Amino acid sequence: MGRSTEQGDHDQLKELYSAGNLTVLATDLLPHQDPVQLDFHFRLTPQTSAHWHGLLCDHRLFLDIPYRALDQGNQESLTATLEYVEEKTNVDSVFVNFQNNRNDRGALLRAFSYMGFELVRPGHPALPPWNNAIFMVYPLERDLDHLPSEPP
Repeated sequence: MGRSTEQGDHDQLKELYSAGNLTVLATDLLPHQDPVQLDFHFRLTPQTSAHWHGLLCDHRLFLDIPYRALDQGNQESLTATLEYVEEKTNVDSVFVNFQNNRNDRGALLRAFSYMGFELVRPGHPALPPWNNAIFMVYPLERDLDHLPSEPP
């Protein structure tokens, strides 16, 4: 029924981690492969879940802020996502982004600032060259002795 191509197989997401309400899906993790797609699904109820789409690139994780990100369930899902990233990966910084013309832009800036995210100036070398997006960063504090228990 379905065709399988080499590119199609490469783009398939596979379960990387699952515990509690959080499931993490990823493209194949090959050594020195950039970027890697990571999707975080957080089960809110048996019928609903919150979803954060991310790209992992050079020890940085970029997350798209979902619609209704300020809802309680999405806040819980972001907390679970950040905990996973801190405990299970070698990511140094988590970036969130949203369109600069969103109606809830002010509320997003306040909420993410409250959670410890900092506004990133446009044109920063770590950012993609998007003119219509606002980026905020959450730097992860790492112990020198801390080694992630599994990749990416």
